[in-house]
Amino acid sequence: MKTFIILLIGAILGSAATFYYIYVNHADIAEQALMRDTLTTYAPFLEEYINP
Repeated sequence: MKTFIILLIGAILGSAATFYYIYVNHADIAEQALMRDTLTTYAPFLEEYINP
């Protein structure tokens, strides 16, 4: 069970890191805005941290 939890946490952190890498290095301004809007639509509590 401990291994499963560790793998789950690793998968979540890996997905977040990949998302951030794409956001910073490969997305243009319009794509960054779309990514921010998508995050704040599905997780509105993040809006105060994401939108300046």
